[in-house]
Amino acid sequence: MPLLDMLPLAWWQTDPGLRITAEGGAAARHARGCDPAGRMPEVHHHGPDRLEPPALDTVMHGHALAGRTVRWRAKSAGRLLDVAAGPRRDAAGRVVGISALAVDTTAAALERERYAALAAYLPAAAFIRDADERYLWVNEAYAHLYGAPPTQIVGRSLAEVVPPEDVQRFRSLDRQVMACAQPMRHRLSFLRPGGGTGQAVGHRFPLAGPAGGCVAGIYVDVTDHARTLQVKARMEEDLFALRDRSGAASLTLSLSGSIERASPGAAELLATTVAALEASDLRDHLAPLPPAEAERLLALWRALARGRSTRGRLRLRCRTASGALRMVRVDLAVARSARRPVRLLTLMVPLGAEHPMVPRLAPIQQRVLLALARGESNAQISSALNVSRQALDYHLRRLRVLLDAPSRPALVARGYTLGLLDASVWPPAFTT
Repeated sequence: MPLLDMLPLAWWQTDPGLRITAEGGAAARHARGCDPAGRMPEVHHHGPDRLEPPALDTVMHGHALAGRTVRWRAKSAGRLLDVAAGPRRDAAGRVVGISALAVDTTAAALERERYAALAAYLPAAAFIRDADERYLWVNEAYAHLYGAPPTQIVGRSLAEVVPPEDVQRFRSLDRQVMACAQPMRHRLSFLRPGGGTGQAVGHRFPLAGPAGGCVAGIYVDVTDHARTLQVKARMEEDLFALRDRSGAASLTLSLSGSIERASPGAAELLATTVAALEASDLRDHLAPLPPAEAERLLALWRALARGRSTRGRLRLRCRTASGALRMVRVDLAVARSARRPVRLLTLMVPLGAEHPMVPRLAPIQQRVLLALARGESNAQISSALNVSRQALDYHLRRLRVLLDAPSRPALVARGYTLGLLDASVWPPAFTT
């Protein structure tokens, strides 16, 4: 029988002593064991060395010899066999042995074991309930939700496992699935035994069972994910309110200096529009810098872009859309991704009013202006700077011209208005 020799089957016939008189099938070869060439061991039909059946069960074979047809499951040489056997009769109707057929279910059993192991330890919670709301199977993730091992849940009813507040809702979902005989995908909330509400998303679907219909479900607990999304949404709303509604002047810069995002406050500070800012580069809005200030800005930028510093502060003269100048303090912070700097966030604070030109004062003129802001007299200033009264008068006249201020109080006020003096400190100091 060539076909039987290729199928996962074993067949055999025995005499009344349950010794094989004939056999075959691929499963028989596996159960017996083959030589390297795939040949079956020799079967002896006479003598004391005659072989026994692959799935010897004397009780079941005895029933077959008694004239009954029987079925059983057996293991032979590591193979799992599903066996059916019945009496073999001669022409006179006498039982002269048995005929048996076995199906090799080893591969199917291994597949079932693999599937059972996979389903048992899936991170998604899964269950099967019968029409009477009793659990037929749950996996570890489902049992974990209710604080019990799977063995303590299987066999119990829905009402015995889930909190009372969830029973009616889950029962309604089960009945809906069984009534429509279609799978359903939905999101649901559930009560945890230890308190608190969880959220899950997944499917309920009908299954055929040995005693009628069943309902199966597989759900992923998305409680932490949903909470993370809520926190993310709150943070995005807070950031949006801070950036776009508070009036704060902020810019998001690439590491090359292009403006990726600008707030309305920044557009107002520079007398332009958000669209114009976001289509430009930071360098487009800076007044020409003296070499020393340019080198300082470049050194700070390199330190931030290369990750050596996380924040920095400097004072810049910015050019507005009208061409005027405005002194601003710029605070920069590094934004990272995978621990690498990817962009710079800036907050700009105006230090003075918009002015056609912010004068640059010589060091001695700066010291004179600071002394005036401290309320020192001409004699005190001359002594502190070690200059004559005539020299001090010259510097005062130059300051009045540079700052367009007719008096000592006007010079001090002009210094604060232009952002030359830092209004946030005392005693007076130049903005750094």
